[in-house]
Amino acid sequence: MFALEIWDDEGSACTLYSLRQEGHSLNETDKFFSRFEDESVPYFANAQELLLLIIETIGNKYGATDDFINRFKNKGFALPPKPNRYIIEIKDLGTKFPLRLYCYKVSQEILILFNGGIKDHATDQECEDLSFKFQETQVFCQKISEALKEGLIQVNEARRRLEDYKGNTDILL
Repeated sequence: MFALEIWDDEGSACTLYSLRQEGHSLNETDKFFSRFEDESVPYFANAQELLLLIIETIGNKYGATDDFINRFKNKGFALPPKPNRYIIEIKDLGTKFPLRLYCYKVSQEILILFNGGIKDHATDQECEDLSFKFQETQVFCQKISEALKEGLIQVNEARRRLEDYKGNTDILL
């Protein structure tokens, strides 16, 4: 069982959610970023760049448009997006960016962030750090997708929020 919780809703374009698994003190997105919070660890600068892209560019400026949510991963997506020469914020990220953070796009105004890791092989499944998180993401995406189709989760577009079928914002799946 897991809970969907707001991770960041201060942006003007997109509400960012994360998922907290039962019995865990951190949500999945915080687990990812906590690995890279010390300046002395490898990939610190990359994690900061990805965090800025998510909060400022997606959350506050553009929303979860197809320009940013374009790295399809079976049932979900991965960030950062594939390069786009027209959007300055992602123009230089390129395919060699060493980190991936998985996500599920509910709408342009609602994006659910999961966990991720270091991309050091050709495919995510070949990466020791990503393989399990990739599989976990597929399960999360499937459950969220089914809950949306069945009406257990609904999108309140006016508030940019997810709600359960009773209108509650505390969502357990």
